[in-house]
Amino acid sequence: MISISSRAIRLLRHTLCVLAAAGLLVPAAAVVESADAQAYRSHRTYKTQRAAARPSAAERKDKAAPQQPVHLIVVSIPKQRISLYGAGGFHKQGAVSTGTAGFPTPTGVFSIIQKNRYHRSNIYSGAPMPFMQRITWSGVAMHEGVLPGYPASHGCIRLTHQFASELWGMTRMGVRVIVTPDDAQPAEVAHAKLPAPTMTPAPAALTETEQAIKPSLVAMAGDKSAEASAAPKAKLLSPLERAKIEKAQMVAEAPARAKAAKEAMEVSSTKAAEANRAIRTLREAEQALAVARDKQEAAARAVEQAKTPEAGDKAKEALSAAAAKVEEGAKAVAEATAVEAAKTQEAFAAAQAAWDAEKASDLAAATARAGERATEPISVFVSKKTGRVQVRQAWRTIHDAPATFRDGEAPLGTHVYVATEMAQDGTAMRWLSVTMPQPAPRAETRQRGRHGDRHREAAPVADPSQPRETATGALDRVVLLEETRKFIADRLWAGASLIVSEHGLSNEAGKYTDFIVQPR
Repeated sequence: MISISSRAIRLLRHTLCVLAAAGLLVPAAAVVESADAQAYRSHRTYKTQRAAARPSAAERKDKAAPQQPVHLIVVSIPKQRISLYGAGGFHKQGAVSTGTAGFPTPTGVFSIIQKNRYHRSNIYSGAPMPFMQRITWSGVAMHEGVLPGYPASHGCIRLTHQFASELWGMTRMGVRVIVTPDDAQPAEVAHAKLPAPTMTPAPAALTETEQAIKPSLVAMAGDKSAEASAAPKAKLLSPLERAKIEKAQMVAEAPARAKAAKEAMEVSSTKAAEANRAIRTLREAEQALAVARDKQEAAARAVEQAKTPEAGDKAKEALSAAAAKVEEGAKAVAEATAVEAAKTQEAFAAAQAAWDAEKASDLAAATARAGERATEPISVFVSKKTGRVQVRQAWRTIHDAPATFRDGEAPLGTHVYVATEMAQDGTAMRWLSVTMPQPAPRAETRQRGRHGDRHREAAPVADPSQPRETATGALDRVVLLEETRKFIADRLWAGASLIVSEHGLSNEAGKYTDFIVQPR
């Protein structure tokens, strides 16, 4: 225990008084108050900074609003850059990391064929690939990943987290993805041979409904001068509007057809049961008639074999009764035969009706399933190699016809045209075009692996010595049948694409893909 003398205590008190008088000593209570005030001020500052950093309601609303839809994605291998294009043209740009020399990202014209928010690779030990958007079934996709600033993937197109998540919300299945070995820049193009949408008159019921509503709206507005504008006008539908109406009709018809098929099956079942009962009744009547005839024959023999008058009279009475039974049985058989014939005919007719109704129901269901994607944009591929033009919608070929080319010996190249926006009057469509470079021959590379050398083709590069046809020049050379041009115009809306190429389809193209073209 430490003892302090009274002299030391007096000295300590004197020192404290001197320091307090000089203002160099702060009371303990004041120290506590100062610390609390400082903490309070720090907390207020933190809350102020946090509130300032918090986005405003308008900013949160803008962020929550749907992103602008993308109609075209262009990936440049040398620039390690991805560019997005929509209705207004260029939308935004971001960095990518594509495949290395040993595992190059394939170049060509692709489309998004699968989307998976939480995908894991089935090739690379379940490696996570968030926001995966597949462009080939052989394993190439766009997804979130590490971007070191140079090609580093095994063929996929890596994106930053922010860009991958934003792109996920802006795309749909079938969006065109072009991977180029140069810095190809999409350009807006206008040409007489680019299809324009066909405007068609609306159904009479739709027009009548609108005309019935319009006068009421004019009266509510109290605008007398607008009454003239309320005069009936023929409403025109764009191909997309018409497709939506047809889709709604197809979807609406399916339940009615299914109900009709069910009712027809119930009727058929009832008629079949009635026919079966009629058949059983006829068989019983025929058996009864056969028994009556046997008894009649026995009675006739008894008459012939009678030894005495009394026995003869008795046998004759039995014969007369047997004859009456035969007559009664024959009448019953005739009636049962008529009923059986009528019921059988009704049963056959009901069965045929049920068969027809079931086929109609199946067709309506199939049409409804097809109609679910009847509003997907179409894709058109014109190939100089095959001399054909094909139209696909939702991975299904819906039109195939011949196509010819002017100056058939001259190089054509590969050109992609994407419809981005329809004019307000519906008579024209805005198009973006991308011309793929003519690739130089692929060079084979040798890669050392654990099991020896592996041969891989290097990624193609643009060959500046090759002559290049322009996007408008290629359109000048394409000749399509009028039937084909009308077929396309009747199904044209934003997002549709047209590919004109001297090549055929890539091996990557299949049943569940759009047209894939890889110039080599």
